Amino acid sequence: MNHSRIALGINCAHDASATLCDPSGILASIAEERLNRVKHFCGFPSLAVRAVLDHCGLTLDDVDIIAFSSQYGVFPQHEDNVVVGLDARPRASSAEDIAFRLQEGEPTTVLEQRLGEGWIGFADRHPFARLGEMAELGFFRKHLRHYHVHHHLAHAASAYLLSGLEEACVLTVDGKGDKTSATIYRGAADGSLHLLRSSGSRDSLGCFYQAVTEALGFVPIDSEYKTMGLAALARANDAANIFDGAVRCENGVFQAADKWQFRCYNRANPDRRLPNPMNSIVQSVAFARHLDHMLPEQFAYQAQTHFEDNILAYVRDAMAISGCKSLAAAGGGFLNVKANRRILDELRPDHFFVFPDAADSGTAAGAALLALQMEGALRIPLEFPMPYFGNVFSRDRIEKLLASSADVEVRRAGPDDIARALTQGEVVGTFQGRMEAGPRALGNRSVLADPRHASVKDRINGLLKGREPFVPFAPIVMEEDASMYWSGSINYRYMTFAVEASDYARQKVPAVVHVDGSIRPQVMAARDNSLLHSLLGAFREQAGVGVILNTSFNRHGLPIVGCPEDALDHLREGWVDSLWMGPWRVIRREADD
Repeated sequence: MNHSRIALGINCAHDASATLCDPSGILASIAEERLNRVKHFCGFPSLAVRAVLDHCGLTLDDVDIIAFSSQYGVFPQHEDNVVVGLDARPRASSAEDIAFRLQEGEPTTVLEQRLGEGWIGFADRHPFARLGEMAELGFFRKHLRHYHVHHHLAHAASAYLLSGLEEACVLTVDGKGDKTSATIYRGAADGSLHLLRSSGSRDSLGCFYQAVTEALGFVPIDSEYKTMGLAALARANDAANIFDGAVRCENGVFQAADKWQFRCYNRANPDRRLPNPMNSIVQSVAFARHLDHMLPEQFAYQAQTHFEDNILAYVRDAMAISGCKSLAAAGGGFLNVKANRRILDELRPDHFFVFPDAADSGTAAGAALLALQMEGALRIPLEFPMPYFGNVFSRDRIEKLLASSADVEVRRAGPDDIARALTQGEVVGTFQGRMEAGPRALGNRSVLADPRHASVKDRINGLLKGREPFVPFAPIVMEEDASMYWSGSINYRYMTFAVEASDYARQKVPAVVHVDGSIRPQVMAARDNSLLHSLLGAFREQAGVGVILNTSFNRHGLPIVGCPEDALDHLREGWVDSLWMGPWRVIRREADD
């Protein structure tokens, strides 16, 4: 690889990740959870840093910039630090930017005390506990410049710099990060971002949705999709919304009526401990009391309505304040596909790009890209392909693994063979090419099934997901056929929007139509993924529909599979019927009686 300016982005919060970028955009991006198998891993992404460098055949000697997706925690032992706050103005670091200084050899218990009770038992993951490892990797070499980018600015940069838009109203909404929960920027043609509004963490719309999710007994910062799915089981009625006034938007800024208070999730929920230091919202306790006299689905419906109404008001304000009708968005709040759909339908922006890796794992890319832009090294506008930015495993590696696995049977298979298996009712795990970045499986680390029979949803939930039956499944749809399944635009490549299913879709592919009549499509063109497009074509020939049910390749509670061994483990446990790995179909060998 020819050397050009290269930046390594690092996210050390939950959904820790590493992303390698050059002037053309993202070279590689991997979440630590895919490698260490701790879902939503919070801490320094040791394995991901090595993996993105290895994938590109680089070392830190080849890297010019390390960009962290938080403005806090500057490393004082490195002399070239640049801090970029919420206002997107770079400056040299100062003493107040340093979270705290550690003396060499201080015990982990000292670090736990300084980090707070949430980090008890997890402090060895924190970057301040990994200074020796970072030094060994080369993080503090003199040729490297460190950027410390505000969390929400990193979100904004990921959305805007990859949107392809010359100018945009740039939006972020999440729970909280760097004491902020939402921002409005205007993106200029040179790639710079100009702050227009911001909302604090105690007024967060995202924290409202987290509190509701926790009140329902789900895991916050993980299962908000369940809250959204549950909401579809209820219908509007004349009852007043119990959440009216909980959060409101005024002139592009969120205000919470009862300022959010935070506590340690594991201490508050000792019977549901998580393998990460996570916050809980204190108000979730009061919210849960409504469930004593209210159905969970109606509770979720009212919360979803309140969230949608607020984010709609926020985007409406943002478009007016910025004077721009093209939108670029990131942050976990924009993974709410129902809200995204209302923004499209009711506000009718000229463009609306939601960065597919919208949650915190995507801030590593945003920090790296912003640093390159500020160094004058980014080629703008960038073209954003399908987000297949993860690692890849050679055919030889997979072939050797399969040859050494006596408990599986391996056969050569192409799209026609896999399509036939799907029509015969098999639930197939795919392990092809590079892994996707972000929470949506887009065909390379997916589980596929025949969408023509609604009963397949129960089978997948029983086999693989072990989750609530109201959570919907999504379709991959051939671009050529997409207009048959909903009306309007077909520019939905990343599963970031819901659409209203047509009568034809309800009739032909009921397994991917949610109870409220919505679907969350991934439209697939041959240029996006030729192998997957060929499978869709083969399936259409055999089944009559160019649609396949797609869900992420992971047992509920586990991260998406990250290596061939993970995929084989899922097969051995009976969580899928077969695998499609490279040019092979893999099935379990029947045990001898």
